[in-house]
Amino acid sequence: MATRIVAMCLAITTTVLGVLLVRNQRVQAAQSTQATAQTQQTPTPLILEENDGEHRLRRPQGPVGSESVPEFIIKIDKLNGNAEDFYVGYEVLKPGGMIPFHKHHNSEEVVILEEGGATVTVGDKRSVTGPHAIVFIPRETWVSVANTGNSPHSSLRALLASRI
Repeated sequence: MATRIVAMCLAITTTVLGVLLVRNQRVQAAQSTQATAQTQQTPTPLILEENDGEHRLRRPQGPVGSESVPEFIIKIDKLNGNAEDFYVGYEVLKPGGMIPFHKHHNSEEVVILEEGGATVTVGDKRSVTGPHAIVFIPRETWVSVANTGNSPHSSLRALLASRI
């Protein structure tokens, strides 16, 4: 008789625990689905003025005495506009300032020079460019941009865009 009672208690306990476990898994699945739906929001349309965006500091100020501005502005990315796989940034380089050699493993990049001049090295190509030049950088390609202007008013303004 005692064995029968213990077996029944064990069966009831196992059943209750099974029901609670299944219920908990359903709640977690629903919460996960809700969280995924929230993170997959559609991109937000933006109209950005020149200084709008997320201002950040990146690299050292360039060559000694260059007084390059290490600030850049993120215009569009996941946090700014909820872009899934796209980035747009904006940067001003004073004379002597540079974006040192680097490469992107997961994206192509486009640099649009708004004003000023620069020496641009992309892979094995090197060129002195001027305003309105467009530079395409394939993924896994080394790139460097240096403002080669020498007057205080020859700032280089560049818009950088990539699909990531």
